[in-house]
Amino acid sequence: MRVSSRLLLLFIVIAIVFGAFFYLFYHIKMEEMRVYSESDIHQRRANIEAVLQMKTSAQMMLTEEYSLSDDIWDFTFHPDPTWGRRNLKKIVSVFDYSFVQVYDSESDKVFSVAQEEHQGLSSFTLSPQIINSVRTGKKEGFYTVYKQSIIYCTVSSIHLVDDPLKLNPSAGFFLIAQVYNHGYLRDLANLIKYDIQITKNDPGQNKSISERYDALIVKELKNTENETIAWLSFYSSNPFLARLRSLGNLILFGTMGFIFIFLLMQYFLIEQWISTPLGLISQSLDKMDPSIIQKLATADNEFSEVASLIERFFEQQEILITEIEERTLTEARLREMEEQTRKILSTSPESIIVTDLEGLILSVNDITLKLLGFPSEKGILEAELGLMDLVAPHDRSTLKEILSEVCEGGYIKNQELSFHNSRHEKFSALLSASIILDDDGAPSKIVFITRDLTEMKDLELQLRQSQKLESIGTLAGGIAHDFNNIITIIAGYIALSAGRISESNRAQHDLDEALKACLRAKSLIGKILTFSRQGEPDVGDIILADIISDTLPMIRAIISSKISIELEINSYSYARVDNTEMQQVIINLATNAYHAMRPNAGMLKISLDERPGFELIGIDPKVQLESSYLHLKVEDSGSGIAPEHISRVFDPYFSTKDTGEGSGLGLSIVHGIIAGYRGFITVNSVVGVGSTFNIYLPCTAEPRVIPKIVSLTDYPFIPAKIMMVDDEPALTEIFLEALTAAGYEVESFTESPAALEAFSAMPCQYDLLIADINMPKMDGINLASEIMQQRKIPAVLYSGFLDKQLQERAEAIGITQILNKPILPDEMVDAVRRVVYESLET
Repeated sequence: MRVSSRLLLLFIVIAIVFGAFFYLFYHIKMEEMRVYSESDIHQRRANIEAVLQMKTSAQMMLTEEYSLSDDIWDFTFHPDPTWGRRNLKKIVSVFDYSFVQVYDSESDKVFSVAQEEHQGLSSFTLSPQIINSVRTGKKEGFYTVYKQSIIYCTVSSIHLVDDPLKLNPSAGFFLIAQVYNHGYLRDLANLIKYDIQITKNDPGQNKSISERYDALIVKELKNTENETIAWLSFYSSNPFLARLRSLGNLILFGTMGFIFIFLLMQYFLIEQWISTPLGLISQSLDKMDPSIIQKLATADNEFSEVASLIERFFEQQEILITEIEERTLTEARLREMEEQTRKILSTSPESIIVTDLEGLILSVNDITLKLLGFPSEKGILEAELGLMDLVAPHDRSTLKEILSEVCEGGYIKNQELSFHNSRHEKFSALLSASIILDDDGAPSKIVFITRDLTEMKDLELQLRQSQKLESIGTLAGGIAHDFNNIITIIAGYIALSAGRISESNRAQHDLDEALKACLRAKSLIGKILTFSRQGEPDVGDIILADIISDTLPMIRAIISSKISIELEINSYSYARVDNTEMQQVIINLATNAYHAMRPNAGMLKISLDERPGFELIGIDPKVQLESSYLHLKVEDSGSGIAPEHISRVFDPYFSTKDTGEGSGLGLSIVHGIIAGYRGFITVNSVVGVGSTFNIYLPCTAEPRVIPKIVSLTDYPFIPAKIMMVDDEPALTEIFLEALTAAGYEVESFTESPAALEAFSAMPCQYDLLIADINMPKMDGINLASEIMQQRKIPAVLYSGFLDKQLQERAEAIGITQILNKPILPDEMVDAVRRVVYESLET
């Protein structure tokens, strides 16, 4: 018989025997323990009930005895505290009850005495229900909870001694109460030899008993309404149960000893039948010596077959080891090459295409699929596409030369070619190519690596456009500065001339008009600076209809007279915008409309009305439904916008105009301006019919007009010597003449270094500095800083345009008076008077 069969049969027999034995033993012991425990618990419960009944009966008998008393009867009608303490206090002191109370026939408490530790329970009062139940001569015992204490009360009606049956009406009620506190329960536990606990929560009957106890009896304490208010738990140990448990343990240990002996015998059998043969096999394999298992080959069991297999294994060992090593090495190399190839193809940011020597595509990576617009590699392979099919016709000859050169062993790097994808969209790419050799070293495939140049070329175009616009802005700022100088000179001479003319009213009128023109030129320069972003937008509450009316003449001047302009204004509400930026928006839209209608005649319509916010649902999720919006509509009868271009008209640098006619930023700037005012812009267009641009701006409440407070301060003339510095001689001459005429002593300079040198020679001679900010060699701010380090004198600076940076620099050295060109001579004189006066005041 085989070893496995013998072991299986042995364990089956053992399992059956021990299973039956343990089942019988467990069943008998459990039944014995159950019967004994039930009997013990029943007996203990009866004893506890008897003790508790005895306690309650004794308290009830004492209550009944005191309630049949002539003295107590009289006491209810004439309560005397001294008599009560002398005769009733012994109930709490001698019989050890917690407190005693007496009530009259009207249920009013007339006396109460309690142990010192229960003084807080003297306020306990019987409920009307209890009193009504004992009024007819009955007696009552009940449990109750008062101030977190559990109390057993016995109460009886009070009658005369000669009325033992309590047939006559009672004079009152007598109460004896026992508090179930720690001391009382301790005494009760010592009496009945139990450990007692009282709880307000159900301790449960099936909970595990502590190691110290083997019996738990729970007694419910109920009130007059038969509701359980607390539980008494009695714990006790039974020595007989402990002995019975010890006997069970002894039997258990004996059984375990028998099992140990049996397992020991089993170990020796397994060692003889299994472990020894396995040890010989293991030793033979470990030492590579087949002679060790020779004696197993003659045994009549399965180990003889194992020994034969091992002997044959040793015979083929060398061959197997060699084959395994070679195969493992080959598989590792293949996995490494496959992993490298996969990572190169999947993670490369460049397009990788593998073709045969004729250019037929064999495989591509994911970037190539995205670049060529194919959903999967399978689509390219099924179409049998060659690289030649994807190259633009004018670059195919170049690709043929590349194929020829690569097949001859050459290497191509960064050759720019034009390609088209599956959607026939053209794009430029840099192409590099090299040959792949087979195992014999012959050319077998070509790998192409391409880089898409679309984004790079777009960035180059955007950079060029940005540089152009930056140059235009810089040029506008420079022109504005020089133009302001010219206007200041013109305005200054006009103002001086006007002051010298006293007879000719007509000449005075002409000079005033010329001065107004200079001031309008100043406003225009401010708009140029704002457009070039060198000036700050002036956002305020403005009537949009007024801006449209002011802009209309400018639109009329820049578009052909063949275009008719129609204006329709239906709202004069306010919007919070910048005047110049909104003029720029209207002019941009009008210019685009004019270009769309060339070379034919057409109609441009500009309309303005007011729309409630709820009508704009669907235009933009940010629409405020409770607000009103100004609706500015610009319509033209031009060529319209193609549907495929509608979604891109607001993109930067996107333009459908011919080269040289626009930067592609007009509508992008319009969109940015409107979005900055929390507005929205939409476009509708039909090719051949025209386009409509709709602008929605939030309306604002009509601004409260705050009257300007005109300063009536007339600063007195204070003599002072002034240093005047400006690189424009005409300006220095104008201001010199005006200040001299006003009574000041003025010394002028056209170069900052010369002025600084003169001040350094005699710093106490000068009282005030006037200087232009923008000057060569040293600007006005640096000049003022150098002078103030030598002597703290006030300064007045002015500039053709003043940006935030110049403002911060001037304020940093303590200069607060800065004027903007053009400056009239009277304005300069007023500024000097104020600065000289304030400097003396401080």
